[in-house]
Amino acid sequence: MKHTCLVVIFVAASLGLAQAPPAQKKPLDQIQVVALLAGGVPSHRVAMLVSERGISFEPTEDYLTTLKNVGAEDVLLGALRTAKRAKAAALSAEVAAKRTQVQRHLARGAQLSHTKLYPDAEQECRAALQLEPDNPDLHFALGYVLGKQKKMDLAIAEFRTAIRLQPDDVKGHFNLGTALSLKGDQDGAIAEYRTAIRLQPGDALAHYNLGNALAQKGDMVGAIAEFRTAIQLQVDYAPAHHNLGLALKDKGDLEGAIAEYRTAIRLQPDYREAHNNLGGALGEKGDLDGATAEYRTAIRLQPDNEAAHFNLARTLAQKGDVNGTIAECRTAILLQPNRAWTHALLGIALATKGDRHAALEELRTAHRLDPKDSFIAQQYERLLKEVNR
Repeated sequence: MKHTCLVVIFVAASLGLAQAPPAQKKPLDQIQVVALLAGGVPSHRVAMLVSERGISFEPTEDYLTTLKNVGAEDVLLGALRTAKRAKAAALSAEVAAKRTQVQRHLARGAQLSHTKLYPDAEQECRAALQLEPDNPDLHFALGYVLGKQKKMDLAIAEFRTAIRLQPDDVKGHFNLGTALSLKGDQDGAIAEYRTAIRLQPGDALAHYNLGNALAQKGDMVGAIAEFRTAIQLQVDYAPAHHNLGLALKDKGDLEGAIAEYRTAIRLQPDYREAHNNLGGALGEKGDLDGATAEYRTAIRLQPDNEAAHFNLARTLAQKGDVNGTIAECRTAILLQPNRAWTHALLGIALATKGDRHAALEELRTAHRLDPKDSFIAQQYERLLKEVNR
């Protein structure tokens, strides 16, 4: 069965910001708050930082409106209103004017990023950096919008610059790890996640992404340990339960995998990947009715889920539902026309119904898409002989 996995949570949500170490507990300034939002940090995590570290400015209603326009939620606005205040250092008129320009560019960038206009957001972040090239928070924000455009080499360079300017910057190490993982450098990602965890112990998300990087390397024992640590730190962490299920299944613990998938679904009922993968595990166990129900749920949650349609077709074939198999295969082919096995399964189902010519066309397509698959080749050659008799 095809299964799906949450490989990493990308930078929009993957920042370890809880329980910052003492060295990082300087009050946040106006630009830092906007930079965190521009860098994709969720409002609730920025609010945690505001509550822990305080702020060095008075949040005016105009400033709060600006934040709201760039996607700040009420939890952050409320935290700013009640945050402890620290006295800001006096600035010259020239420096104050420049900082106002930086904030203006960054706020525009954050708003554009919030609406997924990442190339325009990139330009605004670069304009801010021209004014303050040694500001690590601006490099972090630029790295985020570059990453969202899949410009991974450029994003990595920006995160590395942020770290060079502020070596104990947890979010920089974390997001550098995420960018390296997405680029395929799992060793580099693992090193960065471990650094983030050392700087800031106790963050479930860091252990979760470290587990994913280890799984990508094939270290399922290490991955399982990290997912379990993430769950210990945050017991209601649905993706950690789900990916623990994937790792357990890879290790042959089918019952353990089923239990973790079910926990993920209990915590997040609309978790379509968990429904799809639970269906696969139930199918392996021989519970075809249970598998069918889970695949149908996955499809209801995401009608264009090609993997779920294929898996449902395969399960219906095992149950002897030829018409259902044909219907699901055709839907899967509309969504992904180049999967050899979907055409093969459709061909076998059509042959079972007696439509040998249509079946031959599907098996011919399957053989063309994957000429090295011996099973498909055998089915195609057998039917070709029957039709040519």
